[in-house]
Amino acid sequence: ADSPSGARLCGPGLPARASGTLLARVSHRCGLKPAPSSEGGRMLREPPAPSSVRETAERRMALTAGHVAPETHTELSSRTSPHVIVDVCAIQRLLEHDNHDERAAMKNVMKQDVYRPRFDLPLRHERELAFERLKGLCGGRFFSVKDFVGDNPYRIFAAHECAGMCDGSMATKMTVQFNLFGGTVMKLGTKKHHQAFLDKIDRLEAVGCFALTELGFGNNAVEMLTTAELDKDRMEWVINTPRSLAQKYWITNGAVHAQWSVVFAQCIIDGTRHGVHAFLVRIRNDDLSAVPGVRVEDMGVKLGLNGVDNGKLWFQNVRAPLDSLLDSFSSVSADGRFTSKLPKVRDRFLKVADQLLSGRICIAAMSLSSTKVALAIAFRYASSRLCVGPTGKSDTPILDYQLQQNALVPLLATTYALNIGLNHVKEVWAAARFNHSLQAESVILCCALKPLCSWHCGEAANTCRERCGGQGFLSANRLGEVIGFAHAAMTAEGDNRVLMQKVAKELLALIGAGKYRIPEVRARVNGQADLVHPELLLSLFAAREGILLSELARTMEVKTKAGRPLFDVWMKEESDLVQATAAAYGEHICMQQFVKAVQEHPRSLHALCCLYAVTRLSADLSFFLTRRLVNTDVALEIQRTKRRLCKEMSGATTDLVAAFGIPEHLLDAPICGDWEKYNETDNRGEVAAPWTPARPV
Repeated sequence: ADSPSGARLCGPGLPARASGTLLARVSHRCGLKPAPSSEGGRMLREPPAPSSVRETAERRMALTAGHVAPETHTELSSRTSPHVIVDVCAIQRLLEHDNHDERAAMKNVMKQDVYRPRFDLPLRHERELAFERLKGLCGGRFFSVKDFVGDNPYRIFAAHECAGMCDGSMATKMTVQFNLFGGTVMKLGTKKHHQAFLDKIDRLEAVGCFALTELGFGNNAVEMLTTAELDKDRMEWVINTPRSLAQKYWITNGAVHAQWSVVFAQCIIDGTRHGVHAFLVRIRNDDLSAVPGVRVEDMGVKLGLNGVDNGKLWFQNVRAPLDSLLDSFSSVSADGRFTSKLPKVRDRFLKVADQLLSGRICIAAMSLSSTKVALAIAFRYASSRLCVGPTGKSDTPILDYQLQQNALVPLLATTYALNIGLNHVKEVWAAARFNHSLQAESVILCCALKPLCSWHCGEAANTCRERCGGQGFLSANRLGEVIGFAHAAMTAEGDNRVLMQKVAKELLALIGAGKYRIPEVRARVNGQADLVHPELLLSLFAAREGILLSELARTMEVKTKAGRPLFDVWMKEESDLVQATAAAYGEHICMQQFVKAVQEHPRSLHALCCLYAVTRLSADLSFFLTRRLVNTDVALEIQRTKRRLCKEMSGATTDLVAAFGIPEHLLDAPICGDWEKYNETDNRGEVAAPWTPARPV
């Protein structure tokens, strides 16, 4: 943010005021927001607080001043832990990775009132609000569907990260419009599709959905039942839903806003099936009424993300022109002859589903943004909530408690590790667009990081909710919406467990082809061990991955050679080993990248990297002990080191959270600010004035 004096500051910090009451000065230092007024329709005017309330608030703020944000985020801050000196600006740039100016501009757009949280809304208004928010971001032209094939592919991921800080529903609608729908038109379509649609997709003039999943066919979508049969008399495709299990299911944007759909269907010509292909089909007219033959059903209220209009789609003899086939790899001539660059039917399906790969990066990016918001809220509250101290008075911030530190600080370390790991995944994915030799690695990385990020989002949100007590249960404090988003992310763009199976399968295939070297067991840690050396800790991650990969390869070979069916071994006997192997690979990648980041920013990240490592080692101690990678003394030291680092790092958490780069207006939760002031009036659990759509819905 820019200060009134023009000084450039990093993170959500604000310039110090020259005068004012102690409460005002400390509130400012804490990054706490002033009480909202009636101006701009934000909240009702509140009466002045009685003097006793002001005195209580001043006392609380004075006591917590040392635990929350400094007056300004200068380049280096050593105000807290003597072991950690956080360069907030540099670390924010590291985490954001790219497109820093565009990110700042997108966050600035979200200062508008429409982006403030609202909770007690009718379902139709909640959906319209998410759509209006998306339109606002699209209006800035900060990103484009063309980014996927352009020279700045990171920009579209940056947009997802920024959107995820504000509203999971808006971010979900964004990823379907730009990645799944728009990206598929971009990649599978040809010039005629690009000229007709891409600019309209960017401007939300052609809103689309992605109709892949069917009620009966989710992860095994190659067996879907929807058909697209060529009527040679009229040279049109006829789309049909033959039975209930074939209805397109969980279609984001489908219930309300989409005019177009990329429909995946079995391509049939003269009775011959040519596999699953993608067709660009109109499903609504300009007035949003359904076109003849299309049946749309609203899926209604969900566990979370109710701003997303999920629908079910049925097709009954819906006709689409010959050119509706997205024909970059398969085409049909004017006389109805089918040709394809891909001879195998399964390869055609993998090609049409290719956009799911970048979609997994989008989901991971949104998950991490939601995680950062949850952690920022929880740490802010833990710094300002006073509970019983040594004297029996309520004079101790709960962040001083070991219980709170041990619950929250490891989540912060893991968030950093996943963020740094995901940045690496983006780089490999971007390079693999033009380098075939990297494509297999790109697939594995995308499939590994999406589950790790979304699972972590769920764990962090649940822990933050619990550690914030009753305040965490209030919708206005936003932790509930992160929990809902995390559960959606665990399933979207591929069920996490299924993706982990794919990671293990693809790794074994690369090993069999001699294209992946199993990590070696280079060290066993026994006796006295100093567990604050990242390279030593990294060697344990490498050893775990190597041992598990070797065990999985050997087990599969032995059992299948003995006559056991491959399917039974993989799906019914060795599922735990499959999952553990994939997770070990993903965590090894994150630790590798974290160690590289430590080399560039040792003072800021060294201790945090070690904390991430001992946190993951601690969670899997039985493996390291039974494989004799550590002895019992080292196992105990891992636990002690984790507790010690949590305590040491707790003093640096304000700066580490500030480096997330979440501006104040996107931390619009009462417990992020002066929550005592917030509760002086009957606010009905809202932080902003009611919102109604500009047009009837």
